[in-house]
Amino acid sequence: MKLLKYGKQYSLYFDFYPAIRNARTGKQTRREFLGMRMYVNPKDEIEKLHNKNTLLRARKICAERQQQIFDNDLGFLASDLENKDFLLYFEKLAKRRGISSSSRTTYLIVLEYLKQHSPEVKVKHINLKFVNSFREYLLYKPHFKTLKPISQNTAGSYFSKFIFALKLAYKEGLLKENIAPKIERIKCVDTKRGYLTKEEAIKLKNTPCKDELQKRICLFMIYTGLRISDAEKLIWNDLEHSSELGYHIRFQHQKTSTQQALPISEEAFALLTERGEPNERLFKGFKRKYRLIKSWGEDAGISKNIGYHIFRHSCATMLINSGVPIFTVMSILGHKEVKTTMNYLNLLDKNKIDAVNTIKL
Repeated sequence: MKLLKYGKQYSLYFDFYPAIRNARTGKQTRREFLGMRMYVNPKDEIEKLHNKNTLLRARKICAERQQQIFDNDLGFLASDLENKDFLLYFEKLAKRRGISSSSRTTYLIVLEYLKQHSPEVKVKHINLKFVNSFREYLLYKPHFKTLKPISQNTAGSYFSKFIFALKLAYKEGLLKENIAPKIERIKCVDTKRGYLTKEEAIKLKNTPCKDELQKRICLFMIYTGLRISDAEKLIWNDLEHSSELGYHIRFQHQKTSTQQALPISEEAFALLTERGEPNERLFKGFKRKYRLIKSWGEDAGISKNIGYHIFRHSCATMLINSGVPIFTVMSILGHKEVKTTMNYLNLLDKNKIDAVNTIKL
């Protein structure tokens, strides 16, 4: 008991010996104040009864604490965690150092959906019921900008970011239970992957473009298989040359944050201008112009929907059709798992064509 100011009441607290670690701060502590008070000199039966009942309640909690310590559950020292703002935690996660800009953008989009689903989300609100409710919300809620329903694969990507945040929150002690293994994920569905055939790529190369810089970076992606996010950020310091290896680039994938050394062909190198300053962009002044490259494709007589993504897919398809081993293609594209590269095998390739032509009646 701690004697309070003016000496009329005691404040009850638990004294832990040896000290225990506070689940919120990580520091050792020996005190837990209960917010209960008793009279020092009870004047009447009411104050005596108050003291008796308060002491009984304190002893009951004491027994619970002893069991919790025995079970190694010290969550009672971090009860204020339940009222922490999960949306604020999610926003800080998106802005953490080491998160790529593309992932940061995705996290912030998910945050916007979370706010629309529930303007206020405390840690105590995070349970399977809330998670499943948000899952359904992603599947059926229109995009907050275009007002069109998002695809199932996009919803799955957003939901995966949310689940990752839950895992991290549990690991960092914000959530008491790891509910991630119990969550039903949003399954991805096969989509039509656009690509250019070799003949179409040649047509595109031989067709003038209103913006020569656009043409050069798009053809560079066909030769190298780079994502547009990686190609536009290349600097001259990334370009290296040796008599043994020829020209190659060393860079970090923006999407996966992995380092890669990628050889480039003579035709790809010919697309580059005279070498600039070490930190100057290879494609200095480039800005994405979706309508322009679509118009360029139409001028080349290509009816497919031309977007920046199609050039990377075209590289992968042409490599596979040329008989390049799947693991080499995986390495060139910078995939972490071979199953990602295997998706390109579902496209029309030379082996399939040769196979069906063996059947002649």
